[in-house]
Amino acid sequence: MTVTADEEIPFDEEDVRPATVALTDLTERGTGWINLIPEVIDGYEPPPRNLFAWLFSNRGEPIPLITWTPAARPGGRATVGIAHGSGPRAVPRLAEVGLPLPAGWFKATDHARRGIVLTVPADTDRAEALRWLLDAAHVLCPVPLTGNWLARTYSR
Repeated sequence: MTVTADEEIPFDEEDVRPATVALTDLTERGTGWINLIPEVIDGYEPPPRNLFAWLFSNRGEPIPLITWTPAARPGGRATVGIAHGSGPRAVPRLAEVGLPLPAGWFKATDHARRGIVLTVPADTDRAEALRWLLDAAHVLCPVPLTGNWLARTYSR
C-alpha cells in the first residue's frame, strides 16, 4: 500500500523555518511523521541500484532520508532517523568531523543498512535539531547536495 504525503514543503538550509513549523505542528498533533529529502546537485545523482545490489548489499540507499516522528505521549522523546548508505558506525564518524550527538540525544541504533535512529528530548529546539540533522546528512552523503530540501508530512 502506498502512502501519500499530506503536504510537501520545500525549504532550504538558509531558512529552515518552513520545516520547523511543520515539525512543531507534528509535535502538537502527536501523530504522523515527516520525511526530509535532499536535492542532489545535477549530474551527481547516483545510478539506480539493481535488485541484486539492493537485496545483498550491506548498505542502504546512498542519498540520506531523514525521518522525524513525534513522541507517543506529551513530554516524551521524539524519534529521528537518518537512512543512509555510508556504512557502519555513522554516529562515531559524525562525532569525528565535529558533529557529536547534541546534549540529551540518545542513540537507539546505528546500522550499516538501516541507518541511525536517535531519540530527542521534548524540549529540544527544533530549528537547532533540524540543522544538526541536515549537517549530518551532508556528511553521510557520498554526493554533493544543493541545500534545497523537501519536507513531506504524513498523518496516520
